[in-house]
Amino acid sequence: MYKMISRTALPKGMNMLEPLKHTSIQRGLVKAEREMEKTGKVANLKQYWFSRYINYIKNYESTLEQKFPRTMQMYRVFSVGSRDVYTDLKRFVTAVKRQGSNGVDCLTREELQLMHTMPRDLRKLSPLFLLSAVPFTNYIIFPLALYFPRYLLTSHYWTLQQRLEFMLSEHKVRLRHNRPLFRCMQAELKSIKDKALRIKWQDAIACLGSGTHPTTKNIVACSKLFSGPPYSLDNLKRRHLKELLAIHGMSLWRPFKRKRLMERGMLILRMDRAIVREGGVKEMSNEAMRWALSFRGVNPANMSIESMRNWLEQWLIVSALVDQNNISLLLHSPILLAYNHSTNWILIYN
Repeated sequence: MYKMISRTALPKGMNMLEPLKHTSIQRGLVKAEREMEKTGKVANLKQYWFSRYINYIKNYESTLEQKFPRTMQMYRVFSVGSRDVYTDLKRFVTAVKRQGSNGVDCLTREELQLMHTMPRDLRKLSPLFLLSAVPFTNYIIFPLALYFPRYLLTSHYWTLQQRLEFMLSEHKVRLRHNRPLFRCMQAELKSIKDKALRIKWQDAIACLGSGTHPTTKNIVACSKLFSGPPYSLDNLKRRHLKELLAIHGMSLWRPFKRKRLMERGMLILRMDRAIVREGGVKEMSNEAMRWALSFRGVNPANMSIESMRNWLEQWLIVSALVDQNNISLLLHSPILLAYNHSTNWILIYN
């Protein structure tokens, strides 16, 4: 028999349904707490399994590294190198579009450098990419490329040691043509008709012959010789042209030698203008300075940062007075400013 609770037994101001109302709220709070605990446990469980998965991947890579070190090295070389090629290719396409819209003079120093190196890199990598698309050739072509990286791969796939080694090897080949080119310049000394100009140029040649370099002031004073006879591109003799091509690492067998030298000179001049426009040598990275020195005829190995900056600033002083008419002066500057440089002589005779 149910016991009836009279309304008069309740405290004054309390409704009969008030206890039931409080009980439902408590149940809701308890339910919410349980759901939060459940959600927290699920989140912790997911985090736990995710961390386990990451550790598994790391351990799996280390296991592969121990069991197949050569294969993992090949994988890393080609994955990192291909990513760098793709990045440079996108930048190259952007630079080509900018050049088409605003002209070549709007390009930055890095874009000009990329415009010079990327076409050659793509030609070099094309056989590798085409052959790798053929089924089952990956097992042959990739190990072969790693065995001959200098000839089958580009700098994107080289280690730092390989980059230095290959740069020095290429630079040494170019330096072998310094002395023959200097002899060609000496041979034209008597053909200079202006007596005062001939005396100034004779002093510059004497400095090079005695193991030093002419000052930038002396070089600028003789710049007229490179806009006409005997050292302008139109007046250079056949052997002189070949030696000039060789010190810039250009092919001796391709036609249009004078035109290609003009294009190389204008490329260097635009790079020089871009360096000045972007804040000067002090704004260049160390790697950019090393590349710039090597491209202009100086071996940057074992040179201090301050020495590289000083030399490049001297180059820019000469370059500031060069235009298309006397571009030959810029092409001969590797002799005028770097013929007797100590790092070049060490590379030649060691």
